Amino acid sequence: MLTGKYRTGIPADSRGASDAAGKIEQYLDERGRRVVEAVVRAADGLGWTPLEVALVWVRDAPGVTAPIIGPRTATQLKAALDAEDRALPPEIRHALDDVSEGGA
Repeated sequence: MLTGKYRTGIPADSRGASDAAGKIEQYLDERGRRVVEAVVRAADGLGWTPLEVALVWVRDAPGVTAPIIGPRTATQLKAALDAEDRALPPEIRHALDDVSEGGA
């Protein structure tokens, strides 16, 4: 979700479109959209991908041991692993934390 993949709905070829994956819709509310848009804006400003911003933000959150990734291809795995050496500027981390805390 945080990668921006579902910004305009659920792509038919995504795992989120299957009944087995289900429940992605619950995160597509107003609050979820605000968080995704903030991640995408941060990525644009940093010259990163939304995936990199999302993984670094989640990875460095208090209490998180490791983010869970779900790549389906070697390219997706490489993109996820490329985020390992990145660090978010504190002001971007705080902005993402703030937008994610607000209710819908």
